[in-house]
Amino acid sequence: MKRWTIASVFALALSAVASAQDTPPAPTPTPPPPPPLWSGKAEVSYVGTSGNTDTSSLGGGVEVNYKPLPWEFTLKGAVISAETDDVTTAESYAVDFRASRLLSERWDLFGEALYYKNEFAGIESRYGARAGAGYKLLLGPVHFLKLDAAFGYISEDPVIGEEDDFPTISGGVHYKWAFSANAEFTDDFVITQNLDDSDDVVYTNVAALSASLTKILSLKASYTIRYDNQPVPGFEERDTITAFALVAKF
Repeated sequence: MKRWTIASVFALALSAVASAQDTPPAPTPTPPPPPPLWSGKAEVSYVGTSGNTDTSSLGGGVEVNYKPLPWEFTLKGAVISAETDDVTTAESYAVDFRASRLLSERWDLFGEALYYKNEFAGIESRYGARAGAGYKLLLGPVHFLKLDAAFGYISEDPVIGEEDDFPTISGGVHYKWAFSANAEFTDDFVITQNLDDSDDVVYTNVAALSASLTKILSLKASYTIRYDNQPVPGFEERDTITAFALVAKF
């Protein structure tokens, strides 16, 4: 009886081993695909009123991304125009080109060139360039947080006064909260210090809420604050923009 029991156990063990060998191994998780090489988006916003006062405001923007990893290149452009009773009351243009090189999952180096024109804020033209590094504190997918810092140089031609050139140091905080599958909140804060004049500080903050309508179209509401501690004489320190836009991805 004992011999039969030992033999039975041995047979069952061999059967279990054979069954385990016949069972296919668990599939290896498929890594996520790389980001598309080209991507971008375009947006347009319009607000108009009529009656006692005729007003209209038109805004547009485009962003093109090229990502041959570990490099990333981004070109942005934006324009805003507003009229009241057929008289232009606001007009600005901005172009920004950025190239960055990923060093790791969290670190990157970048260089950036920009152009800005807003005569209604006292700026006939502003050209600038900066270079620095960024570090991602949060990687998502729900919360994303990145800090960056850079040294730069700006050449500014004001509407009143002489052209000025000066070195700068800047820092930025960039946050995104994807609080649902189809909606997200973003906030981008950048502060720039004139190294030739400690009292000359400019900061910009852009907060935006976006909700997807389809895979291509989404709605976006944004609020921008730009504060210049030393504006061109005769102009205000603070400018704000409230916008509602339709955004198309491509």
